[in-house]
Amino acid sequence: MSFYKQIAVIVLFFIIQLLFFIPHYNNALMIALKGFSTGGLILLMISYAFPELIAIKKNKDNPNDNPNILKDIKDYSLIDNRYLTLLENIKDGILSVNKDYACGIYIADRTSKIFDLKSSSEDIFNSNVELNNPLLRSVFDEKKSKVFNFKDINLENWNQLINIKKWRGSESAFCFPIKNNKNIIGSLFVFIEHFSNINSSDKLIIQNFVDILNQGILDIDVSEIQVLTNKNSNLIQSIFNEFDPESNSDNFFKSVKNACRSIFKYDKLTISFKSNESEDLKVVLTDGFDEDIDEGFSFNPNNSILGLSFVDNKSVHYDDWKNNFPEMHRFDDSLDDSAYFSTVMSSPLRSAGKSIGSITIERLESKLFSSNDVDLLNLLAENVSKILGWIDIHRQLNRSASRDGLTGLLNHKTFLNRFAKEIDRSSRFGDNLGLIFFDIDKFKSVNDTYGHLYGDYVLEEVSKIISENVRSIDIVGRYGGEEFSVLLINTDINECKPLAEKIVDKIAKKTFLRDGIAVNLTISAGMSGYPLHSDNLEGLIEKADKAMYSTKGKGGNGVGIAE
Repeated sequence: MSFYKQIAVIVLFFIIQLLFFIPHYNNALMIALKGFSTGGLILLMISYAFPELIAIKKNKDNPNDNPNILKDIKDYSLIDNRYLTLLENIKDGILSVNKDYACGIYIADRTSKIFDLKSSSEDIFNSNVELNNPLLRSVFDEKKSKVFNFKDINLENWNQLINIKKWRGSESAFCFPIKNNKNIIGSLFVFIEHFSNINSSDKLIIQNFVDILNQGILDIDVSEIQVLTNKNSNLIQSIFNEFDPESNSDNFFKSVKNACRSIFKYDKLTISFKSNESEDLKVVLTDGFDEDIDEGFSFNPNNSILGLSFVDNKSVHYDDWKNNFPEMHRFDDSLDDSAYFSTVMSSPLRSAGKSIGSITIERLESKLFSSNDVDLLNLLAENVSKILGWIDIHRQLNRSASRDGLTGLLNHKTFLNRFAKEIDRSSRFGDNLGLIFFDIDKFKSVNDTYGHLYGDYVLEEVSKIISENVRSIDIVGRYGGEEFSVLLINTDINECKPLAEKIVDKIAKKTFLRDGIAVNLTISAGMSGYPLHSDNLEGLIEKADKAMYSTKGKGGNGVGIAE
């Protein structure tokens, strides 16, 4: 009995004693005490005579007290969170390609016969759209991405999807199929108010984001199936459930090692991956016996029992394996196999179905692992492979979201974020900063005369010249269009000018030659310095931009300094 129940019973006892010994009055107080004591006696009788009623009522009122229900809720919320995180990363990545884009992600709900909006960058997208809307439906019918201009689609269909009070007629959009494995399940819609603001490379870059989205959805779907079907593998699943793509990879492999220690009885654990420099396997983690090899050891997987699952791309399991493969080594012939392990169980790590490494467990004694051990090791390898895929996707997302797709420089948003951090750092340590804006002179005529492909080539070459002439600590970005930005760290404004003049001079001397087209160009530069010209980001940008346009007004091909 709990402490509070004990107190209640004691209070009830004294009230009943009081009713027995005081005079019999029917005033309001006595009636209230009688009612209270009678009710208390009834509850006390039920709790002891029919305890199961209280238990049932408690379970009904508190379904989350069931640990299995809590486990399922936790697992599903994890998958939902990953799904939402994936959508947010894709959306942010697309917006980093072009700040004028608006992005909406729709999934088809065949039961309700609508497209359901799952994520969007702006509130112009309607939350529910009919399944027969041609803007979203087209990718289902044609199974490929589509480009739409306003004039090509009836206004009614645009209004079903986009909530805009007044259409200008210049609107345009991309639509990409969202897939789960080979099945199209939705549409990713990218909208822009004026078609002229679309860069020639945007469609390809966005398609890369969509490919990452499709792969992420497939991974989440597989993960959900595993959550439902592998409830007895909680420890292995916890590695997957608790994985943080932002965490250090060493922490991830440490959790794998801890799981192996808890699940398997072994004398040696070895995890290895294919080397980037050769066809060898490189050991990244070991546990147990430590007198043979260390982490970082590389070996030829051919003719190696520890490389067999990698080579054959399937799990292997042998006791007394030397009798089965007398010509094989544990690692390769470069290592003396004085430490002889009789039993080996190994499962490949895969990426896109191809083996990229292996997890191997060995025993000194000749005793096979159980079939359950084999299944668990395969499950562990599958989860580790998926997490490695997530790590790769996360890295791609981070890079795609921060880099300009054409030049590889920091995009506008990322450059400004880095700029703000450097101003904060400089203010704390009393350092100087130099900001340079570059803008290619008369670039529009290049695009108009020779086409956007040649214009893209010019932008790539100019970005290379700028990047190659600054220090590794300096920050270079594509600010927008044909405009580039350079932040010189811990540099006085007077030290910026020689660098800017050097870049301007090199571009003026270069002949941009491609496909038989030879063009000479110039570039204009404008500079401002922290804290000389301003102590905040907006002021520095405004003054550098003004200095650059002042240079352009004088004919370009020069460097201007803020006043």
